[in-house]
Amino acid sequence: MVSKTCILSLFVKYLLITKLRYGEKKVKFRYILFDADGTLYDYDNAELRAFKNTMQNFGIDRDIALLHTSYKEINYAIWRDFEEHKIVAGELREERFRRFLAKEELLHDCKKMSETYIDHLSKSTALLDGAIEIIDYVGSKYSVSLITNGLADVQYSRIRNSEFKDSFEHIFISEEIGFPKPMKEIFEHVFKTLGYPEKEEVLIVGDSFRSDIVGGKNYGIPTCWFNPKRLVNENGFEPDYEIEKLQELRAIL
Repeated sequence: MVSKTCILSLFVKYLLITKLRYGEKKVKFRYILFDADGTLYDYDNAELRAFKNTMQNFGIDRDIALLHTSYKEINYAIWRDFEEHKIVAGELREERFRRFLAKEELLHDCKKMSETYIDHLSKSTALLDGAIEIIDYVGSKYSVSLITNGLADVQYSRIRNSEFKDSFEHIFISEEIGFPKPMKEIFEHVFKTLGYPEKEEVLIVGDSFRSDIVGGKNYGIPTCWFNPKRLVNENGFEPDYEIEKLQELRAIL
């Protein structure tokens, strides 16, 4: 039989772990800002399917895995440029495919390939596990908005055709605002729209440390890093909260 002392010891240890992971006490949040891709939407799956379908549409029968790896490297680099405000969304759409086609020595029209890819991507509404449940829970208690570094036509199409079509009070898309996360200007736009609440009342939840967590921290709002892949944090500072599953957000709110 387990002694009372042992049970008490285990309980104290649990409290210490919880304190380290979720903070010493719950904060009275009023507004929750969710990132879209990689946080609520299964972007990895959607992006791969869109790429495969695009290659098929253009009759490209080379090794899809190798082509996709090549494209992802280019796409990642160009989105980094976008986050640093070195390129605008309108240029990003075609430039990534121009670079991809040049690198792979494929003779196709980058504009047409971009349009085909975006059409496929905009039709994908796959969600991550627990996304519906956590939005239902959070939406019943707080003001919930979406803040995304995405292309407006793609994001609106996906939201409109998913279970989230009526879930968000506001939808903030970087292409429309003119500034991406982590830039302070997009957060200034958000706060103006929300009526300038106290910063400690607003929590941002996202999977990208670079855009969501750095952006939130630099603007002075609490941050929650959604880290399902258990990535090592090598960024020099800690988020206010870190979760591996969306349902863990309940312990914070």
